Amino acid sequence: MADLTKLEDMRPENLLKEFYNRNGCVRIRPDDPEKGRHGGVELRLVVGDMTERRNVLGAMKLLSLPHGKVYRKQKTRRQWVVPVYARADILTFLKIVKPKNATVLSKRVNATVKRRTAAERAM
Repeated sequence: MADLTKLEDMRPENLLKEFYNRNGCVRIRPDDPEKGRHGGVELRLVVGDMTERRNVLGAMKLLSLPHGKVYRKQKTRRQWVVPVYARADILTFLKIVKPKNATVLSKRVNATVKRRTAAERAM
């Protein structure tokens, strides 16, 4: 685990990069209409305690990166998940933070097909 005093002195991009490379992921779920499942994309940053949570949320706020509602990973664990749901927000995150596999992830996120709404299908 990274030293907190070292992380507090880092720039916000580097802080988020450290957390993403340590315990982050991008989940891509395909559309499966036969089973009633909607596809989507989600980026998750898993943080270990409230101090790390504050650091990550502060860095995201400084970089104007929106995120979803922070939730506990499991009730019995002290880990928290900071999700990013919108495809455009995930691409912005990858562009600013530049984690290890950013180019591959950007291509995979761009390749996901946006589900059409009923209004779009009617046209």
